[in-house]
Amino acid sequence: MLDSVTILPDASRAPTHERMLRYVALLKEREGKTPRGYATIEEAAGRMKKRNTRLTDELALHLAKHALRRDETGAWVWKFDKHQRVAAPHRLWPEDHVALWSRITCPTLLLFADRSFLDNEKRHGLVQHFPNARAKTISDSGHWVQHDQPEEVLAEISGLLGVKE
Repeated sequence: MLDSVTILPDASRAPTHERMLRYVALLKEREGKTPRGYATIEEAAGRMKKRNTRLTDELALHLAKHALRRDETGAWVWKFDKHQRVAAPHRLWPEDHVALWSRITCPTLLLFADRSFLDNEKRHGLVQHFPNARAKTISDSGHWVQHDQPEEVLAEISGLLGVKE
């Protein structure tokens, strides 16, 4: 799992009516938004580099080439469904996640980024909820740990799978 576990076992839950009202309001808010357009792929790659200064020029351009599409105006926009950026009101509760994690018996590797926006101390204790897991924090990496430190991530995954490089 690459810098992805964010549901904490002690997270609070809002009442059902509040979750539904928030969901509907966020969907309405997203409906009127149009994605930010870029004149060139290079401009979008530059934006990626501003968000993640650890990206090389080459990797940012590669990612942008595969993550963009042209819209009806000819601008380059990111490929994603704006409605998917709104959390559904019927998500699993934290205890549901813990129950599911406890059933994962295969070797599991949780890789955390040391500079992720998801980071907090509680997250690092999540490894205890997996029967056969280990966790490691990758230095000098953000949420896109696989882009920031690809060699180290590959080495960790190869080790998990028993693959010799």
